[in-house]
Amino acid sequence: MNKSYLELYLEYKDYLASATTDNEFYDEMDTAINSGTNSYSLFNRYFDKKIDLKWVEEIEACIIPLDNIIRVPRKFIVQEEEIVPIERARKITNESIRHLAQHTNMIAKVEGDDVTPNQILNVFREESYEVYENRFVFTLMQNLVRFIDVRYNVLFNISDDDNMASLKMESDFTRGREKIQYKLEVSAQSAGSDVEGEAGPEGENATAFQRIERVKRIINEYANSSFMKELRNCVPVRPPIMRTNAIQKNPNFRACLKLWQFIQSYNELGYEITVKESNDMVSAEYMNELNRMTAMNYMMLKANTLSEDAVGKQKKRKLKPKLLKRLAEELVMDYDMEEVEIQRVFVDEVKRVSRKKIEGEKKIQEAIQRALDAENARKKAIEDKIKAKIAHEKEMERRRIAREKERIKREKEKERQRIKREKEREKARIAKEKALAKEKAKKERERAAKLKAQEEARIAKEKQREEMRIAREKAAKLAKIEKEKAAKAKAKEKERKAKELAAQKAKEKAAAAKQREKEAIAKARAAQAEKERLAKEKAKQKAAAAKAAQAEKERVAKEKAKQKEAAAKAAQAEKDRIAKEKAKEKERLAKEKAKQKEAAAKAAQAEKDRIAKEKAKEKERAAKEKARAKEKERIAKMRAAEAEKQRIAKEKAKEKERLARERIKEQERAAKEKAKEKERIAREKARAKAKEQERLARERAKAKEEKLKANKAVKNG
Repeated sequence: MNKSYLELYLEYKDYLASATTDNEFYDEMDTAINSGTNSYSLFNRYFDKKIDLKWVEEIEACIIPLDNIIRVPRKFIVQEEEIVPIERARKITNESIRHLAQHTNMIAKVEGDDVTPNQILNVFREESYEVYENRFVFTLMQNLVRFIDVRYNVLFNISDDDNMASLKMESDFTRGREKIQYKLEVSAQSAGSDVEGEAGPEGENATAFQRIERVKRIINEYANSSFMKELRNCVPVRPPIMRTNAIQKNPNFRACLKLWQFIQSYNELGYEITVKESNDMVSAEYMNELNRMTAMNYMMLKANTLSEDAVGKQKKRKLKPKLLKRLAEELVMDYDMEEVEIQRVFVDEVKRVSRKKIEGEKKIQEAIQRALDAENARKKAIEDKIKAKIAHEKEMERRRIAREKERIKREKEKERQRIKREKEREKARIAKEKALAKEKAKKERERAAKLKAQEEARIAKEKQREEMRIAREKAAKLAKIEKEKAAKAKAKEKERKAKELAAQKAKEKAAAAKQREKEAIAKARAAQAEKERLAKEKAKQKAAAAKAAQAEKERVAKEKAKQKEAAAKAAQAEKDRIAKEKAKEKERLAKEKAKQKEAAAKAAQAEKDRIAKEKAKEKERAAKEKARAKEKERIAKMRAAEAEKQRIAKEKAKEKERLARERIKEQERAAKEKAKEKERIAREKARAKAKEQERLARERAKAKEEKLKANKAVKNG
């Protein structure tokens, strides 16, 4: 492997020191450099990035409690009841028999002790995880995944800032008849150091990024576990969290509650950048090395300077210095020239030299402008980095809000579908009950007709039967009447219980609707709190970005001030020339100002035209908006009218149902009265028959007694 730069530098330093020690030329150069004017500048800038590992430690502390809860979740038995046809019944339980005893309309036939129903209550029991504590952990996991993703994306997209080291040296000294100027400028930039954090519970060798990666991986595995999949359709909890016995007393749930409170109150991004700048004094040893380097560069210059005897193609130009006085004498004495012509020659020469000088100054100004452009480009690159970072954060926030909106929309759609299914089930149940009621009424009418025919046949047979058979039939009939009375009383009691059950169900539905309304209000409040929290986070991020931008502006301002000072020093020598050019510059500026004013007037007119067009467009848009509002109002009125029609239709349907129920009740009442009248007639007939039988029995008894008396009289006579 090649040697490092430090080893090479130390070897070069030792070699240079051995070569220059006790050397007369170097001693002479060192004395000349030290006696001249020297300036040294050493500048260092470092970016130190650190992660706030507090949130990582809080999540790591809760990993084991979360693992315990997810591996052994709490659960309870859910019991669902459904009335199904008898052929679909899975299991007959005590609840099924009790329900059948209360709803005799579901009985198809009774044969002795065998009861055959056409429908029966079926009870389903299954395990469910949707207890409050599990829903709390489910919501915590969702919030935790978002919390980690935001900080992970920001931390792993930190743009690399540059560490910079810069050295400047200027030296003016003389060596004999030579005047030597030496300038040195070296700068080095390197990418920022890796983000590091303090060693945590995972060991001193675990870096911050490794810990964050580990936490993210574990939480993502928990988020994709079977526990989370079981609860994916449950309703998330909303703050404040209820302190149930399990959450207060179970250490695992207590740790989860502590983590919930932490992530709700932690509003930082989780990292900070510290900028360290130093403008150190150059040490004496460093000065000696720089002086030695100056001497080495001077020797390199001298060694590569062409001598008079150098071989090769050279561009030679002879210079013949002349005194201005001698030149003027030659022009006057040797040439027949007028004074005006001589002045013109001098003026042309002066102009030529001035143009040459101006061209040199322009080159200097262009070099300065290039340096300024490079600095502006660097600043713009930094600003672009900051803007890109802010834009990325905004995009992440926008995506998170979009995901949250989509989740709320899905929950609303699920709730709407659930309500729709409940309404459909309720409609089906009502239709089923109506059909059952009609079927029951039909069966009752058929049974009454059958009983009537049987009764008439029985009465016809009873007229032909014997007296003792009539007595037994009377007793059986009385017992049957008592049974029917008991059955009617039982039916009335069942009807009363059914009404009470219907009223209880109506109350439960109203309570459920009220509970759903409360949950909707709680969801809206939670969404508002989330929006406020996001607004606070954005404000903090903007403040941090503004602070960083302000620091960058101050640094740029300092550098600009230094550059201005250097430019002022360079321009101080040219003030005389600039003073001569000011008049021309003023005229040019005046012309440019006139042109700018004219352009500004045109731009103002164009702006006025644009504003007028925008106002016209705004009016047109307002008119369209008004038309849309009217259309919406018309549609709303139509919908309200349609809703009113539907309400009236529903009321009419309810009224028809009520009238139908009243008609059925009236028919039942008439049937009951008819049955009572028949029973009364039967009872009167039975009483008349009984009286006739008693009279006949008495007459028979008297006849027997008279016969016995007659027989006795005959025997005695």
